[in-house]
Amino acid sequence: MRDAVGSGDSAEIQGVLDEISTGVNESYGDVRELLMHFRTRTNAEDIEPALITTLRKFELQSGIKALLTLQGHGMPLAPDMQIQVLHILKEALSNVRKHAKASQVGLNVQQRPVWRFEVRDDGIGFNVNDDQLDESHVGLRIMNERAQILGADLEVRSTPGHGSSIILTLPPASARSSEASETKGVAA
Repeated sequence: MRDAVGSGDSAEIQGVLDEISTGVNESYGDVRELLMHFRTRTNAEDIEPALITTLRKFELQSGIKALLTLQGHGMPLAPDMQIQVLHILKEALSNVRKHAKASQVGLNVQQRPVWRFEVRDDGIGFNVNDDQLDESHVGLRIMNERAQILGADLEVRSTPGHGSSIILTLPPASARSSEASETKGVAA
């Protein structure tokens, strides 16, 4: 901005002001999202109300239509696992809001034979094999770290011009139960 003002180029000044405005608005949205993450609540029996609330907030923040599809009836997720899943889903939705230029998002949840969550958008997509992806997409790294904590698989699918999918597949309930037992044993 200093260079633009120094040169007196009004078109350059306006361009820099637009960039600053965009950056401030994105930062404001990120801070609001972060504050909402701290207030994440779950239901000990069912994750569905939290998913509905998450998608409603996403629609209000982004103006992008979001649809929830639930299939099957699996064993309920433990509240601490629900919170981790919700954080991963919120990060995936945040990436859609920031990067995808999508008009629609779908969250498909399958509860049998294992829990599987897919966030799919109809946006611009990206090259998953891009070498710079790891450095520039902190959100993907955070989602991967959270998935590892859960012992879950996180898959990223995308094709430039054809949208993206983030797929989180939790371990079977029997594996989750044994991991919880091991964790309790370590803490004791």
